Amino acid sequence: MARGLATRDRIRRAALELFVAKGVIGTSVRDIAARAEIAEGGLYRHYASKEDLAWKLFSENYAALARDLQAIIKSEPDFRHRLTAMIARFCRFFDEEPLMFRFLLLTQHQELPKLKAKSQSPVQALRGLIAEAARKDEIACSDVDLATAQILGLVLQPATFMVYGLVPPGMQRIENETVAACLKISGAKT
Repeated sequence: MARGLATRDRIRRAALELFVAKGVIGTSVRDIAARAEIAEGGLYRHYASKEDLAWKLFSENYAALARDLQAIIKSEPDFRHRLTAMIARFCRFFDEEPLMFRFLLLTQHQELPKLKAKSQSPVQALRGLIAEAARKDEIACSDVDLATAQILGLVLQPATFMVYGLVPPGMQRIENETVAACLKISGAKT
């Protein structure tokens, strides 16, 4: 059993590396098998297809990130603290798990449209935080969706620049500046 789990982990890691580098469409089962050092048929003992593997990698980890963000919302007292903690989570995620961060939040692939409308996502968690803060008059916000997009952009665009070497690495290094910009764009009240 432990051997099967080790093989499954190698497959997941190989797929993640390739999906980030080449995209899901640009990656073949042969590529994944070679990177994981298994026979092509070995992948099918664990996953129905390359698409099944991509979906499981995406949906399980995207949902886990959403749960983390929801836990932050429940544990912090107000908008300012919640948003600060959420941004800290995004920054830590980028620094500690850069491939998974890129796969979930930066790589454009066909997995996102597969999410059910009612399924929880990191974007919905952030949107919910902003909508609640607007209802409670904690922020000056007339368009919740726009504010969600702007705040997410303030987190994701520096990460993208880091990936391409245009900004020195380390999201946690710029966390305070990112929080300040997000609070400003949200119209957070003191």
